[in-house]
Amino acid sequence: MDLLFAAVAMTASALVGGATGFAASLLSTPALLLLGYDVPVVVTVNLAATLLSRCVVVWRSWREIEPKRVGLLVVGSAPGAVLGALTVGAIPAHVLRVSAGVLVTLLGLLLFLPAKNEGTAGPGRPMHVLTGLFSGYLATSVSLNGPPVAALLGRVHLPVRTFIANLACYFLTTNSISLVTLIVTGAIPGHGLLPVLPLLVVAAIVGNQLGTMVSSLIPRRAFTRVVAALVLISGLTTALT
Repeated sequence: MDLLFAAVAMTASALVGGATGFAASLLSTPALLLLGYDVPVVVTVNLAATLLSRCVVVWRSWREIEPKRVGLLVVGSAPGAVLGALTVGAIPAHVLRVSAGVLVTLLGLLLFLPAKNEGTAGPGRPMHVLTGLFSGYLATSVSLNGPPVAALLGRVHLPVRTFIANLACYFLTTNSISLVTLIVTGAIPGHGLLPVLPLLVVAAIVGNQLGTMVSSLIPRRAFTRVVAALVLISGLTTALT
C-alpha cells in the first residue's frame, strides 16, 4: 500500500514538475519521507526519476534549448555536486536544510520584485556558474537542485517552452553527474531501491508528460508568478521541516 501511495505522490509531483519545469523533487521528497523511505533512497530516486522523465522533454524541445546558458550552469553544478556528496555527512542535516531553505526563500522573494532592465541576456556568466554550483551542491545533499536555477531563469523572462527546455536539459546533465558522484563516493544505498525505483521512475515519466501538456496552456505572466511562488514555497518548506 505504501508503494501505491508513493507512486501516486510521484505522479502528482511530476505533473507539477512537467507544467513548471521544476519542483517535482520539492513535492515528492516530503511525501516519500512521510511514507518511511530513508533519505539516501529518496535522493537517489528523485535524481533518477527527474533525469529519465526529462529525456523525453529534451528530445521533443531540443530546438528551444540554449546550449551556452545550460553549459554555464553545468560548469558550476559539477563541482557543486561533488562538494555536496563529500560534505553532506560532515554537516548536521538540520543545519544544512535550514541554511538551504533560507537562501532559496530569499531567491523566491527576489522573483516577486520588479526585474531590472538587464536585456535579453539576463544575469551574466558568473551568476550562471555560481547558481549551478549552488544547485549542484543541493542536488547531492538535500535533493533540491531545481529552485536556484528556476529563480535565475525566472529573472530572464524566457518563453515558457524555452524555460522548461533549458531546465530539462540542465536536469538531464547535472542529475547524471550527481548520480555518478553518489556512486563513486559510495552514497547510493545498497538496499531499499527495489521495487520502488523502477515503479516511481515510470510514475514520474507519466506525470511529467501530462504536466508538459498543461504547460502550453499557461500564460507567460501567470507562469512567472507560479515559478516565483514555487521557489518561495520550496525554500520555506525546506527550512521549516
